[in-house]
Order: sequence, then C-alpha cells, then structure tokens
Amino acid sequence: MIRPIALTDLDRLLEIEEQSFPKSPYSLTTFVHLFWLYPETFWVYVDQSGDREKEETCAYLIFSREGHLISLAVHPNYRRRGIAETLVREAMDTLPVKRMRAEVRRSNRGARAFYQRLGFQIAGVLSNYYGNEDALIVEIHAGSSVSGGKGSSSLRKNSIC
Repeated sequence: MIRPIALTDLDRLLEIEEQSFPKSPYSLTTFVHLFWLYPETFWVYVDQSGDREKEETCAYLIFSREGHLISLAVHPNYRRRGIAETLVREAMDTLPVKRMRAEVRRSNRGARAFYQRLGFQIAGVLSNYYGNEDALIVEIHAGSSVSGGKGSSSLRKNSIC
C-alpha cells in the first residue's frame, strides 16, 4: 500500500536509507526538510501482509510535482518484488508534467538497470555530482515503457548500462 509519509516513519526511513545508500545517506534533518518541502509527493510503501494491525514501511519515494525523482529506496528484505516500479508508476500517473527525471551514480549498475528496464534514457551527465563520482541524468517521457510492465522496454538510443 502506498501512502504519504508520517513523521512516525522517519526511524524506519533512516534504516532503509543507511542500507540503501551507505556512501551518502540522508540525515534525519534532510528527511524532515524533505517532508516539509514535498508533503504531497513524499510517499512510503507499507507491507501489511503479516499482522494486519501492524504495517511495515519497506520503501519510500520522494519526487517533485515538476517531475524530479529526488530519492527512491527499498529495504533490502523487500527488493525484487516490484515495489520500486509500483512507486515510480504511481508517481508518473500522478504528475501533471509529461516527464520524470532522476540522477543515478555512474557506478550503480543495479539502479541503472532498473531505470533502463522502466524505459528511462540517459539525458546527460553531472560531473562530480557525488563528490568524486559523476551522476547520469536519466529521464522518461509520458507514454514510455514505465506503464508497460516488466520486460516492456525496447531498444533505446541512449542505453543506461
């Protein structure tokens, strides 16, 4: 289930963040700041499959109304279940704009493959964006593969991998 973030989610988000981005995790201060900046587009994905009384936050997505995907992370125990794809699809369906873009570490092969599978293409490079590492700017336009499901990506001019 996708829902807006609540302040009570922050401890779990910090845990997900540390495990997902050990090189440069967001701090509590950063999450609180993002919570206030993006109250309508800071979402969590919660698993209710176990105890119906207790939901477990297993992923989050932060994006702007202008289509900038700010951060996306899934707890390691919940990866490879389509959660990130579900979050991105829902965001794309919600946006009033026709494209979504994100920055990805050049060395993050898993994230690059994920975005490519969804139909994102490389649109540029930000030199030393992560200090000593470049970021690839990836983007997708409305009507592209993101709504087509797994395996729907086609050959693209700018391969991410």
